[in-house]
Amino acid sequence: MIKIDTFIAIDLKNHFSENINQLQNEFINIKNKDSLQIIEKNLNQSKGHFLNGAVIVEIDYVQITSLFDWDDLNLLWTGFLTMIIDYLNDGFGKTNLSKNNIEWTLEKIINKRNNLVVFSSKNSMKSRLKGVCEENEFINEVVVSAHDYLTLREKDTRTQNLNEMVEKYNQLKQLIKNKNMTDA
Repeated sequence: MIKIDTFIAIDLKNHFSENINQLQNEFINIKNKDSLQIIEKNLNQSKGHFLNGAVIVEIDYVQITSLFDWDDLNLLWTGFLTMIIDYLNDGFGKTNLSKNNIEWTLEKIINKRNNLVVFSSKNSMKSRLKGVCEENEFINEVVVSAHDYLTLREKDTRTQNLNEMVEKYNQLKQLIKNKNMTDA
């Protein structure tokens, strides 16, 4: 089971709590009915330059990334998609984001029976966490979750900051289509 959700910061801040219980009160899922209003408020305050949030990846009910992995969502999603593209081209993908020393990697497990991958995450607050899952299932969930985020952001008029993410999203979908991997 793979679940990928995007959360946005409720308020525009440079630092968030270091306690996970408090962090849960500082972010909301983009599927929340108030998320568009919060996006508009935060983008107005940042003059459209950034939108803090987190991409939570859960594999087999274990959170591999968490709210501690917050950063500018445009950077997070662009880095995530770039990592997947690199993985599909080279068998290994990695992204580093500097604000919280976030490092994500994706690599193939050589196995005759299944196409398995290891997704791992590390930030300055924790040691490296890893999850193993089926390759196509993981990539499909990334595409669906990226689409959900882009669809929400398109409802706000300031999507110019998403140009690079949209380019990576389209590049990933074309690469998947060329490899006949999924129905994405």
